[in-house]
Amino acid sequence: MPTTEAARMRQHLETEIARLGAAIGLKGRDVPTFVNHDGAHPFISVGNGVLAYLALERGALCFEHTTRDPDELLFWAFRDATALPALAWANERQYTGDGHLAARWQRRAVLLHTLDPAWARRWRDELAETLGPEHEHRHLLPALPPPPLVPDPAPPGPPAGPGSRPAHRRRWWHRPDASP
Repeated sequence: MPTTEAARMRQHLETEIARLGAAIGLKGRDVPTFVNHDGAHPFISVGNGVLAYLALERGALCFEHTTRDPDELLFWAFRDATALPALAWANERQYTGDGHLAARWQRRAVLLHTLDPAWARRWRDELAETLGPEHEHRHLLPALPPPPLVPDPAPPGPPAGPGSRPAHRRRWWHRPDASP
């Protein structure tokens, strides 16, 4: 890519990453970046006609995926960027055992489906292939499309008075009739 084409591609990717990250509430280091933070934290590189998604640990290459397709690069970046927020979501709700894994996978499917339903299908298919047909957790693979997110209901009781701390913080949950 000539320098101006590489600069335009980077600007396009930065814009898309900001838009997609905001759509699912990613913040800070969860947002895909062009900065090498080392520590095996993935980052994006644009140049020489190639888009790269890679990670370094103490300067040694952990992995590198290359493409000329910006959508492929965005899939890789957001496939990985949704892992920790999904884990945090399941941890906050104190799921345990298989329920924790199912909730984490379901949340990740929801986040990816919000960005692009094809990304959620692809991630699920890749996970199913990785697990294989006989894996003990295969039955926990999330259904697609995932259930929609709805705000949880406010708890019963009187509203908080002036100057008092709110008794309840609004969170997003899956529909009560849906799996975790």
